[in-house]
Parts: sequence; structure tokens; C-alpha cells
Amino acid sequence: MSGPGIRRRGWSLVATTSAALCVGFAFRRVFGTSEVLLTATLSAIVPTLVVLACSGGPKRFVTDAEKARATRPLWPSLVLSALAWMLVVSASLFRDRAVGHVIPTPAGMRDIATAVVDAPKSILTTVLPAPADGELLVLVSACVWVAALAGAELALRTATVSLPALPALLALIVPVILGVGGPGSNLPVVVAMIGAIGLLLLIRAPERLPPLGTALVGVPIVIALSCVAALLGPDLPGTRTRRPPDLRDLVALPQPERLTGISPLDRISAWLMSPDQPMFSVDGPSAPDRYWRLTVLDRYDGSSWYPVRNLRVTAGRVPESPDGRPPVLSTVVNTVTVRDLGDIWLPGTDRPTEVDAPGLQLRVDPDSGVIASGSGLRSGTRYRIDTRVPALDPDRLQFLPAAQDPANTALPESDAMGRPIPALESLRAKATVATSGSTFPYQQALRLAQWLRANHRYDISAVPGHSYRNLQFFLETTKEGTSEQFATAFAVMARTLNLPSRVVVGFSAGREGAKGVREVRSGDIVAWPEVEFEGVGWVPFFPTPGQATDSGARKQAPEQKTPATSAPAKPVTRAEKDREIAGQTRSGPAPDTATRTSAHRGGTRWWLFVAAGAGTGVVGYLAAAGLGPVLARRRRRRGEPREQVIGAWRQINDDLVGAGLRTNGSLTVGEIADYGATRLPPEAGARLPELASLVNDIAYGDRSIEQADADAAWRDRAIVAGAVRRIDGRPRPHVRAYRRMRPRSVALVFRSPDKGRE
Repeated sequence: MSGPGIRRRGWSLVATTSAALCVGFAFRRVFGTSEVLLTATLSAIVPTLVVLACSGGPKRFVTDAEKARATRPLWPSLVLSALAWMLVVSASLFRDRAVGHVIPTPAGMRDIATAVVDAPKSILTTVLPAPADGELLVLVSACVWVAALAGAELALRTATVSLPALPALLALIVPVILGVGGPGSNLPVVVAMIGAIGLLLLIRAPERLPPLGTALVGVPIVIALSCVAALLGPDLPGTRTRRPPDLRDLVALPQPERLTGISPLDRISAWLMSPDQPMFSVDGPSAPDRYWRLTVLDRYDGSSWYPVRNLRVTAGRVPESPDGRPPVLSTVVNTVTVRDLGDIWLPGTDRPTEVDAPGLQLRVDPDSGVIASGSGLRSGTRYRIDTRVPALDPDRLQFLPAAQDPANTALPESDAMGRPIPALESLRAKATVATSGSTFPYQQALRLAQWLRANHRYDISAVPGHSYRNLQFFLETTKEGTSEQFATAFAVMARTLNLPSRVVVGFSAGREGAKGVREVRSGDIVAWPEVEFEGVGWVPFFPTPGQATDSGARKQAPEQKTPATSAPAKPVTRAEKDREIAGQTRSGPAPDTATRTSAHRGGTRWWLFVAAGAGTGVVGYLAAAGLGPVLARRRRRRGEPREQVIGAWRQINDDLVGAGLRTNGSLTVGEIADYGATRLPPEAGARLPELASLVNDIAYGDRSIEQADADAAWRDRAIVAGAVRRIDGRPRPHVRAYRRMRPRSVALVFRSPDKGRE
């Protein structure tokens, strides 16, 4: 029977276990590395041990004939593996539900099975990394366990070289697909998987090399293949730089979780009337002009604005904005302590990147970056929030088109009877007047904010509300309102101009207290609108009097580039506008220095992998060529006397190759002896026929061999080697080095003894 021997099949379990481990660590983009470490390790090692125990070990079947007569049944291994998996999962992931923390009940088994089925859907509705809950980690255990079990069974039961790698490759698809959009990269996992498969192929290759020769020749090759995989890894599906299809876009998923709470927009007037109520405190850098975002309201039905509802479970990570963001100005880390804020929304500056809130069930809206708590907020709740503050460039913004976002330009056009809404027509007319003479969307938004500030007053006692009629009453009659009316009027009027807009409710920076801690109170509540621009995303505008400078924006620190909304429309000629637009159309914004540096580094990184792979391969090959002959002679002198005789004959075969013998493995021992007898001096050649006869008796007969026979065979080999050297002379060093380094010579010294034909 062809294929690897029993011992090599046993050793191939190391490779299948390593491949299964790679499947587990591929879930690092779903949960995090430390979260999957224990689960992946247990789920890769335990089933391999179960399979090994059920097989009786790799030495149970001494010969292929015995193996064919006594093939073990598969069902004991499957049954024991299933029971072992239930015990491991119950003791590690579901220990709170197991009797005595070890033995699963029937109800517990049903819970485990249900969790495996529901885990993919739950992960697909979660912002990665997903919480490391047992109900989700059970999917990691199931995938790794199946890969390890199937790989081990195929390794011991089949003689094929590559088939045991198939289960791990198929299981790898699950974390690759579920990990799309997760943090980090799976490139190291892909490299390790390719290395494990290379090791498997090396171990299960036809038995031409002994274990030591396999290590010296094959390990450098596996390392070189891994380096090549690292070079090509960024172009493989499942790494961060090349994304496979996202199932979130391809399958129908359950509706995201909707949390109920009072809209902060409806609480502005009440909070302003009691301005000293403590909301929260902030420890860390917080500029006086920085605003704290509470929530975003993006849906308007003519009566009310509603907060975002696309809330997904998150372990704290906030995904990158899908609408494109300007370059980051700074990264800010703050610690927030909640006082009497209540409700579900967590304050944060601009768009956060990560929130560390122990004890809170976090939810995030991927589009806006708004953070909420599924369990509500209590006084004393403390969390850390990391934020990246963008730098908005007015020179770029003033000529950009508005984003194509129909959902954020939609307005109710008719009432329940199907008749046009007069108040909406009035708001549209006023928006047209306020922005008359403006050409580009940014200029329209800027003039709209200026018009509201110039023609209306801020009054905390104004009538609350933001329906069509309320806004018409505010614009035409009282002309007094809070930031609720200014922000919502701007957003509705902007939508009548086909500018995508939304409303944000938050707080100003508050007052600085002891030790640099800022105290934010209810009187600091504020609302402002945002407009979406192509390639930049959402840009804030500040139409409320006293909330901004005369140009309509927050003040900036010295020596910083003025933000988008803090610069008035720059007077330019029509020709300058045309040149600016043409320049952006042809080439787009110039990359900054950091981008060019990163690209340069990314372009040179592959040379390091190539150099490392080539160097490792060369060093391994030199070591094999240099140490090979010495190690081969030592190996051939060990073992039983019959093995030593065969080893002496193998050594003579190698010596005769140096004397000109051309063999492709088809010569018999008799033909090799005849060649030596005619090529060597009589005192050496005459010894070969008798030794060849002894080798044939060992291979095909039952002749008993004593140690004296083995010693005599090695004495004959020494005589033959001396005769070959006398015939060949003493070649120059570079000739000897060439002969030693030839691939054929390296392969010859590592071949296993052949029991008959050469």
C-alpha cells in the first residue's frame, strides 16, 4: 500500500492540530486574540487526543497488511469526541449552567446546540469585536473541534498526502467570512496555516527521507513557503487589505436592536430651565470649544426628529465611518463619569473609536458612531472613550458637492389627506431667500446658518417643539427659540435645498473644575445641525446665536487650520472656481506626507520577506549539504545487524556515485556490484558481489545476520571508499564543494535504505 507509513501518519497529527489551531486564531478578528486563546487550544488538542486514544496509538498497526485486516470502526471515536466536546464546552463556556460545573444536563445540551446555530447571526449583527460570551465563543469551539477531529481521523485512516488538511481549510472559511470588518489582520494566521499545511505535506510525503533528513531539508522549505505566504498574504481573502464579501450585505438579518428612551431633543427646554443639574464630568484633555455629542437624530416625520435606530451590539469598538473622513487632527482619550444624565446615550467628542465601559451592555450606530447602553446609565457610571478629532479644510469644502443621500434629504411633502403642507412650502421659500446668490452646497449651508443667527434671537423661555408649524411660528412670528429650534429649522430648510442634513444633541465643554476635571451641567445642553459632503462626510454648522463666531463656527486654537464652519465664504472669481473644480476632478486632493511614507513602507516590506525566506532556505540547504554525509553515516551504523549491513551497502552506493555510477533508482544490487567490480581495483571490487548477495538474502530471504557480518560489511565499505578516492584523486576544494552541494548528492545521503532495488 502506497503512502506514508504508520509512524508518519501519527506524526502528521502535529500538523493537523496546528492547522486546527489556526482556524481558532482566525477568530481573533471576531473576538480578539486573548479571548479565543483558551477555547481554540482546548478544542484543537482534546479531539486529537481522543482520536489517538481510540486508534490505540500510531504503532497499533505494524504493517499495512495488518491494517487492512483490522481497520478500526469510526463510531467510537465520533461518540467519545461528541461527549468530550460537550464536557469541555460545559466546563469552560457554559459552566454556570452545568451541574457541578462539569456535567451538562439535557437542557444544557439543547442550549449549547442552539447557541451554535444562533451564533453566526448574532455575530453578523454585532460590531466587531464581538463580546466574548459563551453563547458566541461556542462557535469557535465547534469549528476548531470539527477541524481537529476530521483532520486527525483522515491522517490516521488514509494514505493520501494532502487530504487531512482539507477540514481545516474548509473550517477557515467561517472565521474569514464572519471577521469581515473586524479589527486587526489575519495575515499571520494565513501564514501559519500555510506553514502547517506545508509541514503536513512534508511529513506525509513518500518515505524517501528519514525524520532527520526531513527536518534538515524540509523545514527550510516550509519556512520559505511561509515567507512567500507573508508576501502574498495581503492579496488573499480574509486579510485586512483584501476583503471577501460581507454577509451583512448579502443575507437578510434580524432588525438591529431598538432601545427606548426620551429623545434628548425634547429635553432641551426643561434642562435649560434648571441649568445647574450636574450631567457628567470629564477627566482628560478637553478644549473649551469642544462639544460633547449625545445622540444623532436623522429621521423627520413633520412633527418630530427621531434618534438613530441602527444600534448593534459592540464590545467597545466603534467602526470607521463609512462616508469618508478628513485627516485626523488629534487623538483624545477622556474618562467620563455620569452624574444625573440618565437615559441610554453616552456622551463622546466627535466620532469615538473605542469605549471601555465595564458593566455596560454597549450598542453603537455604525453610521453615526453614537454609543448607547442597553442597560441604561446610572449615576456613578464611569467609562473611557477614545476619539479621533478630524481637521476640516474650508478650502476643500467650499467647492465639494453635497453627498447623494436620499434618506437624509427626505421630508414629508403632504398631509394625511394627500394635500401639500403649507408650512413646508413656507420653509422652502425662506431657505431659498436665505441662500440666494450662493453657488456651492457649502456656501448655501454657511449662508443659511448666518441668516438664522442674524434674524432670530436665542431665548431659553421660548415655546419648545420642532414640527412644521412650530418652526414656521419660530421663523415668522416669535423669531425666538433655543438651539432646538435653530438646529431643527436649519436641518429642515437644508433638506428643502437637497442638502443631506441631520440634528445632533450634545453639550458644550462645561466648566473646568479642580485638577482639570470639567463639570458639564444641564445648562450646557445644545443642539446643532450637520450637512453631509461628498468624500468628507458630516460637517457641523452652528446657527444658534452665541454658540458660534460671526462666521458660524467654533473658535480654533492658534496655529491650527480653521475648521470648515469657522471661515466665511472666501470671495473668489468664477475663473478661480472653475480651475479649482477642474483640478479636483482631474487629480483629487494631494496625498499628505504620512500617506506617502506609509505607501513607501508598504512597498518595501515584501523585500524583507523575500530576503528572510531566501536566507533561511540557503542556510538550511548548506546545513543539509554539510552535515548530511556525517549524519547519514551515523544513522546507517545504528540499529540491528541487518540494518547495519543495508546501511553499509547504501554508503557504498553513494561512494560509487562519486566514482561515476549513474543511477536513477532502477539498478539492482547485482548490477551495482558488477559496476564496482569493473571500475574499482581488484582488492575492492572483488568484495562487492559477496556483499550484494548478502543484501539480497536480507531483503528476500530469512538469513540470520550477526554483528560480525555487519562489522565485515563496514570494513568492506571502508576499502571501497579508499579505492574510490584513489581513482578520483583529490579534487580541488571548489570541485568538492560543488559535488557536495548538488541537490542530487544531498538527496542521496538522506534517502532511507532500500530493501532490494536501488
